[in-house]
Amino acid sequence: MTAEILDHKKHLFVDMYDVDARSNVTRTFHAAVKHPQPVLRQQAAWECHGGMTASVVFDAEEGLFKAWYMAGHYGQGVGHVQCLATSTDGSHWDRPELGLHEALGSRRNNIVIPADYHAGQDHWETMLKDPADPDPRRRYKAMGWSSFDWDGPLAGIYSATSPDGMTWVHTPEPVFRYHPRPGTDDLGPVGDAQSLMIDAERNRYVAFLRGTPERLMSVSDDFVTWSAPRPFLRPLHEEEALYNNTGFNYGARSLGILTHFDKRPLTQTQSLHLLCSRDGEAWDRPSGEALCSPGEIGEWDRFQLMLTGAPPIPVGDRLFLYYRGTPRRHNKVRREFEPHIDADQDRSTMSIGLATLRLDGFASVAGSFDVGHVTTKPFALQGDRLAVNAKADHGRLRVALLDIEEQPLPGFGLDDCVAVTEDGVDVTVRWGLDGRRVLPGQPVRLQFELTNARLYSYWCGTGGAPD
Repeated sequence: MTAEILDHKKHLFVDMYDVDARSNVTRTFHAAVKHPQPVLRQQAAWECHGGMTASVVFDAEEGLFKAWYMAGHYGQGVGHVQCLATSTDGSHWDRPELGLHEALGSRRNNIVIPADYHAGQDHWETMLKDPADPDPRRRYKAMGWSSFDWDGPLAGIYSATSPDGMTWVHTPEPVFRYHPRPGTDDLGPVGDAQSLMIDAERNRYVAFLRGTPERLMSVSDDFVTWSAPRPFLRPLHEEEALYNNTGFNYGARSLGILTHFDKRPLTQTQSLHLLCSRDGEAWDRPSGEALCSPGEIGEWDRFQLMLTGAPPIPVGDRLFLYYRGTPRRHNKVRREFEPHIDADQDRSTMSIGLATLRLDGFASVAGSFDVGHVTTKPFALQGDRLAVNAKADHGRLRVALLDIEEQPLPGFGLDDCVAVTEDGVDVTVRWGLDGRRVLPGQPVRLQFELTNARLYSYWCGTGGAPD
């Protein structure tokens, strides 16, 4: 039996592909915990737009959180603008006076894409930093929708590049068109609600696009030439829409976040759901439960939660997930059922919120006091220590290393393991009286024993913390 490599790439339980056997355990998908109020609202004089598409990243080189978001509509005939806000902690945001573009008679603003480009009819849902591109002029990359030339060939998805995230160069024509021209090699048709993934594992870029009714994906090696969009995710029934999605590398998998739209006229809610892929091509919805749900009555995100166009950000032992929210419903289809109600259509109410999740905490397996076991398929271990992300502070977690025939290796059985009895996102597993952690060279199965304990992920590391 061929053994896959277990290295610094974390293995999560969003799917059970790496599990050969389990007994007396439950798997749980966890919801993110939302901050009670938005972290970034439209408050400046040039921020009067109802949409507020956004992309939030952490720039490790500068030690700053950066949020690009849509604003505009601050005067008669003024369309969209794109702004840049910065933060040192991800919760409190500043609007730097960039002095790049004029609005309301002044350049004292944080606008990076002005309203006079494409008559202010663009919105950019993904803006990312790309440290791997050798060309410093393309250090930042973006993908956005333009309604410019709505009935003609210039409506569609454009890409853009920037050396600094502030001065952007856009493609002169759409990369993907709303109206492909007959007899040409135009890519499309696609709608709005797009995002960009920098797939570092496969050295490529992935565009996630809106089809009818499915989600489409296209790939590129150079951010210039793209493959023909193909469907990769379809609605399960006619009362749902797959509004938008992101993708990102996470450990040994690719994960994503889907904006799910419940189209029923008296519901009209949007929520965020997890996506998962082993190869970056076939994507699944591993859980029917929401990663993040609309707020309760009276909350600022009562009806719509929509993704922002960037991956979650690891911050200490948590993941920061930014989203857009509003107490208004998306469509006005419901008006034929509730023609007297219009209070939830105030278009000045969309803001950016923050939800947090335990690091690696999308899903877990757990055993109670009657003890559960999980046994993996064979792995070739690479590294000098086995590490786990686990909550075992009121119980214990033990690990055995088994040979291919599922017999414990001498010195690496359950009784040899120094039980993990703590709650930690990076805990080294040890065996023997001397607490050794050196791992065997032969392929092994991992057997986890869970006693009132929960396991989120496991990996092989070198030295201290994981890569």
